[in-house]
This record gives sequence, structure tokens and C-alpha cells, in this order.
Amino acid sequence: MATENIRLRNEFINTQVITRNSGKRLGVVKELLVDIDRREVTALGLRDSALSVSGMPKYMYLNTIINSGDVVLVEDEDVIEDIDSEAYNKLINCEVITETGEPLGRV
Repeated sequence: MATENIRLRNEFINTQVITRNSGKRLGVVKELLVDIDRREVTALGLRDSALSVSGMPKYMYLNTIINSGDVVLVEDEDVIEDIDSEAYNKLINCEVITETGEPLGRV
């Protein structure tokens, strides 16, 4: 994995997602969806605001990000997709064990 692709979870959580073409705010990143088999973050779950816990989340794939920093910049609204979130793992509160079965703790 290249160093430029390494990002911390807290660099995305509660960050606004903005479109480049219109400046529209699509939401705030509330969760990262992980493909356990590929061992990588695949998608981001968005909510309407940083405090929002209700309502239907929106999802976008990680590879649609143009740039990230103070905001997550995407090309347009078409990055929002119907993603089967059940196919991915959210990892928060999941138990971590080694391949030999030794428990290491929780995320």
C-alpha cells in the first residue's frame, strides 16, 4: 500500500462532503465501510449533519473522492449510490482476534 493512500478514520468522520461542480453539500461522513476480504475501506456512509442519528444514510465509494482535507471533495451528486451496506463491515465495536484465535480487544 502506498503511503499517500493511508488516511486515519478521524480524518474522515464528521467531515462534510462537497461537490466540485456545484458546491452542493451532500452530507457528513458518519461511518466507514470495510471490505474484510480485501482488507480495505471501500465506502463512506453519510448523514445529513454531524449530529444526525436518524434517517436513511447515503453511501459513496471511496474511489469517487477527488481530494480530502477540511472537506471531502467529489465531482458531483452522482457519487451517491445504493450500496448494500450489509456486504461490508463497520468495524466499530467489533472484536479483534489474531489468525490463531488470540483476542486482542475491540475497535
